[in-house]
Amino acid sequence: MEGGIYPAFFVCLGLSHFASQRRSCYFQFMTKLEQIERSIAALSPKELKAFAKWFAVFQADVWDMQIEADAKAGRLDGFAEKALAEVRAGNFRRL
Repeated sequence: MEGGIYPAFFVCLGLSHFASQRRSCYFQFMTKLEQIERSIAALSPKELKAFAKWFAVFQADVWDMQIEADAKAGRLDGFAEKALAEVRAGNFRRL
């Protein structure tokens, strides 16, 4: 390993023996986010508005899937039981 770069990144591209090319291979993997950022920055105002709308829906969908997975796995059971105990004890206010 040179400079914290893992050989597995280079073996897949057949560059494990070329030190000068290792860095370019590594940075090729590391620039995906940068490419996305540049693409977004180049959008027209109309395209940016459409992208923002799409991304908000995408984030909400990801959130919903995570909550659903957490609920199915029982990771929310403790919170639900605590809330129900508070209601049973009368510690709530009607909205």
